[in-house]
Amino acid sequence: MTTTDLIPAELPATVSELLDQPLAAVAVDVAGTADRPDDVESELLEMEASADALRKEGIISTADLEKKKAEVERTRKLFRELSPADRQAIVRRRRELGRQILERELAGAAVVAVGLKLNHTRLRPLFEQWWPYMNRMSLNLQRFGQSTFSRSELSTIETFLERELAKLEDYVDEQLRVATAYRQQREQEMRAKDDIVFEPTITRPSVELEVQAYSRFAVRALQVLIKFDQTMDQFDFMVWNGIRDMTDVNDEVTRFLRKFQPLGLRCYTTHLKLMTTVRGV
Repeated sequence: MTTTDLIPAELPATVSELLDQPLAAVAVDVAGTADRPDDVESELLEMEASADALRKEGIISTADLEKKKAEVERTRKLFRELSPADRQAIVRRRRELGRQILERELAGAAVVAVGLKLNHTRLRPLFEQWWPYMNRMSLNLQRFGQSTFSRSELSTIETFLERELAKLEDYVDEQLRVATAYRQQREQEMRAKDDIVFEPTITRPSVELEVQAYSRFAVRALQVLIKFDQTMDQFDFMVWNGIRDMTDVNDEVTRFLRKFQPLGLRCYTTHLKLMTTVRGV
């Protein structure tokens, strides 16, 4: 890793430019397939819904809401006119920025090193496109939150982030508990009947690295990803042994990706707002 200061002016030009981009100007790759027109349209609709929710909770003004919706509409028109290759390039650039943020250390920031291992490839895009911003946002919110937001706005943001993360934690805890119990039950039944039991393993993880977390919030978000990855290990066993169909498993994974995205999206919009303050320091 390289070391950089909190001031983003020291980042490479391409990184600073991307940090300046409005939310709707960036392609969102939820399941690694957001280059398809239908997927992009779904994400743009979710961006509009998220903007409405931000306004309802008092995080943005009516003027900001209209601005964000106008940005979404411009992006919708842009994506309809882009070639598939251009769409892919935007998605790759978005994830590349997340990786660049991961590789930089912040001077003066107290960190906790976390060993991250994700077996499944469908979780890698989710990690790369959201967690780096969640991590950086959580630190900047502590340092610059009061300088960026009013007291009521800051309280609303912190309450929302905590509530959404707690809901995700409860969801993955239940998913892992249920999947593990069901797998164990069916495995016992198969062994009792002397059926052949396959125990698949993943020898090459999709993500295996050490990251620097800036807050408990960031570590908790990582744990959500790790626990659902463990749930997917149980799904692998079920598919291999004919207990569940791959289509059902895909539906479960897509449901999780959709549940995670609103929190990532709010963290990203908050990150962009905080960066305007950081640049002025």
